[in-house]
Amino acid sequence: MNNYGCQQSIKIIAEIVVNMNIVARIKICSKLKSLSSAVGYYSYTNRLPHIEMTQSETYISVLNSNFFFKEFTFSKNKFKANSKEELELADNVVWLDEIFLVIQIKEQNTQSKNDPNKWYRNKVLNKAVDQIKKTLSYLNTYEKIPIQNERGRMLNVGQAKKTTPIKIVIYRPNQGITEQNRFLKFYESSQIGLIHLFHVEDYLWICKYLITPFEINEYLRFRETIFKHHVHELNKLPEQYVLGHYIETNEDFKIDFRYIENLSKIEKDIDKFDISHIIKNFQQKILYRTGENHYYYIIEELAKLNRADLRGFRMRFDLAFKKAKEQKFDIPYRMTSLNSKCGFVFIPLEFKIKDKWKNALNNFSLLHKYEQQLDKVVGMICYYNPEKEYFDVYWSYQNFVWEFDKELDRIIQEDFPLRSVKKEKTYRYYIKD
Repeated sequence: MNNYGCQQSIKIIAEIVVNMNIVARIKICSKLKSLSSAVGYYSYTNRLPHIEMTQSETYISVLNSNFFFKEFTFSKNKFKANSKEELELADNVVWLDEIFLVIQIKEQNTQSKNDPNKWYRNKVLNKAVDQIKKTLSYLNTYEKIPIQNERGRMLNVGQAKKTTPIKIVIYRPNQGITEQNRFLKFYESSQIGLIHLFHVEDYLWICKYLITPFEINEYLRFRETIFKHHVHELNKLPEQYVLGHYIETNEDFKIDFRYIENLSKIEKDIDKFDISHIIKNFQQKILYRTGENHYYYIIEELAKLNRADLRGFRMRFDLAFKKAKEQKFDIPYRMTSLNSKCGFVFIPLEFKIKDKWKNALNNFSLLHKYEQQLDKVVGMICYYNPEKEYFDVYWSYQNFVWEFDKELDRIIQEDFPLRSVKKEKTYRYYIKD
């Protein structure tokens, strides 16, 4: 049978899968942050246009909300310990699964005539560092630290103590700070270890090039490691060198001054991996859900994708929309992130069979999860209303330990109603010659 014939056969089998009743195999998951069904459904209508990042007087909080999402960003950080004394965490906290950033921000009054270097030593190296120490002390002391995220939901940040924190001080001094102070990369504390130091311009520079939570977290880890290899050398180099080095390699820690040129050579292909409009649809246009905060799990999985994974995600997401608009039921597109060990399925559905969306979403997600031997899978299905000209999009999240299943194994072995997948060599960044 030729390739076209194989594709048509698989499509016929895929259409059968839409009507199969294997939904009963969904299980209750005890591994979620709170006990709940392993499947959650979330839907929205239409796509929002891409919205440019906002910058304002509260730019650090805004930046972190954009890059780490409002569900996982906390800037109103006062809490009551034991219902009595009111305490306060650092200015900004980001907690996204294994990503945990504790950020203190210091800004010199623009009208101040005090020496910015004296201000730096007092406010940055002393007071900001002390505030970060207090924050970590609170986390180690109190089991419950109820803090409201930027979505207005109360979460127990005390649970973040299970995660290794990255400590950061971001500062904005007046003109006149010395290069020696500006280039100082870390404060080395005998109590809590390395604390990142960033002039606000350098932090904004990083956010200009590294625009996903995964790579910002990875960069901060890389920055710590290369500093340990080259303590004195790195404190004589601008932040742009460290960033250029990371863009080319995060495994070779040898200093090479040519790396700084990478910032002018990196290919700007944001349109190929930007999924911000997808995230904003979750945040703004959810019509139907099975749990108040359960869609957080889907956003967490999206946030764990590196840039290469995001390229694959965006391509398959767009293909599903394209096929749905053409009213073509097609074999679902799928991928697996080797980094996060999570599978993703993208299913275009004809409008005339839109009532089958839940069955199709469950079945194909479950089959992909099983065939790839994964514990987690995110499924997405969409259809297009040709008369009213809008898309409906539904998502699901399944999280339970993989185990052998005789019936699923039979479906996979005999029918295989899925596209084949293969490991591909991918590149984190593309550098122009």
